[in-house]
Amino acid sequence: MKKNHITWLTAVIGLISVVIVLFNLRHHILCIKFPYNLEYREGVVAYWVKNFVNGQSLYPEIQQNPPYVHNPYTPLYYVVTGLTQKLMKTKSIFLAGRLLSFLCLVATSMLIFGIVKMYGTTISGLLSAGIFFCSPVVTNYGCLEIVDMMALCFCLAGIYYGLKKTNRSMIFSGIFCACSILTKPVFVIPGLSMLFSNFFDKNVRRKLFPFAFLVTLFAVFSILFFKYRNNLFQHLLLFNMLPLNFSHFLNVFSQVGVRHTFIFSSIPLLAGIIKDRKNPLYWYCIFIPLTLLFSAKIGSESNYFLEIIALSSIAAGIIFSHVEAKQIIAVACLGQLFLFLPFKPAPVFTKTYGQEIPGAISSEPDKTLMEVDEIISSELMGTSDPVLSENTGWLVYADKTVYLEPYQFSLLAKYGRWDDTTIVEMIKEKQFNLIIINAETYEKTGEKFTKNMLDAMKFSYAIGRIIGNTYILEPVISWTNE
Repeated sequence: MKKNHITWLTAVIGLISVVIVLFNLRHHILCIKFPYNLEYREGVVAYWVKNFVNGQSLYPEIQQNPPYVHNPYTPLYYVVTGLTQKLMKTKSIFLAGRLLSFLCLVATSMLIFGIVKMYGTTISGLLSAGIFFCSPVVTNYGCLEIVDMMALCFCLAGIYYGLKKTNRSMIFSGIFCACSILTKPVFVIPGLSMLFSNFFDKNVRRKLFPFAFLVTLFAVFSILFFKYRNNLFQHLLLFNMLPLNFSHFLNVFSQVGVRHTFIFSSIPLLAGIIKDRKNPLYWYCIFIPLTLLFSAKIGSESNYFLEIIALSSIAAGIIFSHVEAKQIIAVACLGQLFLFLPFKPAPVFTKTYGQEIPGAISSEPDKTLMEVDEIISSELMGTSDPVLSENTGWLVYADKTVYLEPYQFSLLAKYGRWDDTTIVEMIKEKQFNLIIINAETYEKTGEKFTKNMLDAMKFSYAIGRIIGNTYILEPVISWTNE
């Protein structure tokens, strides 16, 4: 009877997984071929990739006058994406990065399968890889031109080769763990886990890991420091050190946690099953809560949970292999997959006076979003510099100069680390030929611009067009009596 129940549950799990995977693949295909940016950070990353391709500085000095741009990441993703973009010779500025992210998503799923199979069966490996691939957070960020998926892929490659325990694999593990940090600095947990596991293992081959890991980091950072000097620390440390906000963390965690209730609880269970201090997976489970600290930083979003989702998927598969009560685990997996189902309310489109396209625009790459981006891009291409835009991606697409990355520098101004006086004066003097801003930011004094900037915009600029949720502001014409 129990076997029949397990067979039935397995069939249902398989069916739901196929439905979600097909839905997600469709979403990824739509995203990859969409010509405009789909998320704020895509525009920022595309800007730095463009700088690399054009031979410009990745960590320029931030002076009193614009441009005010901040590079928050180490350079590996820009380099790989830039070289790929050159080889592809594509006009789409986001295609190379999105393809690389999607390939890293596939590779990450395969690494999860490989890690779990070391401790269990093919079925448990497929279960873990499927859970990870079906996660809505993974779906949202899996094929965007952002650094996270490549960094996560390097992380799990480091753990995978570290578990193999051969001379060559330990060297590969060290290099991959270093590459994760060289893609995004907060992905330090796998390298830390490997170092701690090596401390408790007296095997000589284990010492190859810290050698490869530290030498790779030292070599790359030496080159970066020699080339960029103090600018490197200004971008990676000074401007990245924003305050932690507990309420912000709770808001993000509540959104992610509700959809991943079952698998998140598997991490402490895995640590209890392994109990081997020589095993990097044990230390990975111990240190992974530190990623929650990173997600508490102002400006962070659910992409900071990708690593813990990956480890949770691994833990769920290993537990499935070791626990005898398969029926209970299968029910938990079924419940988790139900939480992953892509239930989305139908968007409500309302059009107000003067608005050219209805305002309920989502990040799903559909025809409405395409139309909005086409109109805004056309406006930009027909306007000369300087232009100020809340969304950096539109400026990069239209090949315009980026004078300000508004979100990051508005936060820095809020905490006294940057002075917005120069930009405010430029707005008051109507030096910008256009200002493109989200309606919510404009109406509700959002965080994408400082209050001083918004006040200056409302005094010196008028709303020329309303495209979806976007206002295009034009300088107010001043009439003088002669």
